[in-house]
Amino acid sequence: MKRRQNVLIILFVIAIMSVYTGYEANKPQPIDWSPNFSITKKSPYGTYIIKDALPYLFPAGEVSFARISVREQLRANRAHVLKTYFFVSPFFRIAPGDLEAVLEEVEDGGGLLVSAEFMPDTLYSCMGISGMKKIQNGKDYLQGFENKGYPFRSTHRCFELKESFDGEVLGYVDTIKNPNFIRVNYGEGFIYLHSNPMAFTNFFLLDSVHGDYYQRVLSFLSPDTNVVWDEYLKSGAEGQQTLFRVIFRYPALKWAYILLMLAAILYVLFRTKREQRPIPEIRPLENRTLEFVSVVSSLYYKQRDHTAIANKRINSFLEEIRYYYKLRTEELDSSFIDLLSERSGVARGSVEGLILLIIQIRKAERVDEGQLRELVKYIELFKTKS
Repeated sequence: MKRRQNVLIILFVIAIMSVYTGYEANKPQPIDWSPNFSITKKSPYGTYIIKDALPYLFPAGEVSFARISVREQLRANRAHVLKTYFFVSPFFRIAPGDLEAVLEEVEDGGGLLVSAEFMPDTLYSCMGISGMKKIQNGKDYLQGFENKGYPFRSTHRCFELKESFDGEVLGYVDTIKNPNFIRVNYGEGFIYLHSNPMAFTNFFLLDSVHGDYYQRVLSFLSPDTNVVWDEYLKSGAEGQQTLFRVIFRYPALKWAYILLMLAAILYVLFRTKREQRPIPEIRPLENRTLEFVSVVSSLYYKQRDHTAIANKRINSFLEEIRYYYKLRTEELDSSFIDLLSERSGVARGSVEGLILLIIQIRKAERVDEGQLRELVKYIELFKTKS
């Protein structure tokens, strides 16, 4: 009797663990909003898209992605082809030896582009910079593209230049007195410093307002530039974080892993001879439309882009009109209002108010929150009455 109770307790614990494991494995994964700046991450603040964009921006040059230190790269570069090294991350933490090595490469005719909010003082000193300052609000501008300002975030970081600064200001926040993108001659090469690394992340590359900013920043470099995008400072050496690298480093763990695999194989071989194979469960395809809509709407809401939301609601509403009432929506005139009122059963005054509001929002350059709320209210009221 006692043995049976123990078996039941073990089975109950296994069932609870299985249910919990299944729940953890199948629950929706939250969006990763951490600023990782990794080319392997498709999250909003990863740089996966820039990895595919760089070869098109530098068609005559060679683009590579490094997971080793600058000194190791230079030792491996036997042909000694001059390159421009890209470092994009919130903190530019580089070993003194690596910084000296890359500056020597720049002095010989290479290049260095650093986009970071925090940089070492040794780099500031050779660039004629005294430090950084914060600017609230404002827009980012680029020399030669002053017709468009990029709002980005509410807090901007800008360089404080010394009187001895001998370089060019390529970008600034609102006024050239607040530079955030500069270029300095260093020997036969150039050093570019940029203080807004977020501009290179997936979130802003896909944004309709900021999507061309990174292209304009990189247009200051020659199309035949040989680019080395550094991942070493963010992710470490390649293979450094893998589990198998740790296991096979120690003989005891290595043999324990091999014995575990052999035991699992033997168990499967003997088990399959005595039992029928389980019939696989074929689950229906999941409808992830609501999840997609939730993610997209949250992005628009966080950006407070009321104009885009209003236009999407209008397009959705007109699509329903075309589908349910078989009406053409190219011209929203009085005859359209009469037909829509007749077919939907909604009073002509209510329909006319909604259509006039749609026309007003379409003509407006900017829609505020009050207009958006009024539009949603009118559309829902129409759907309730029809």
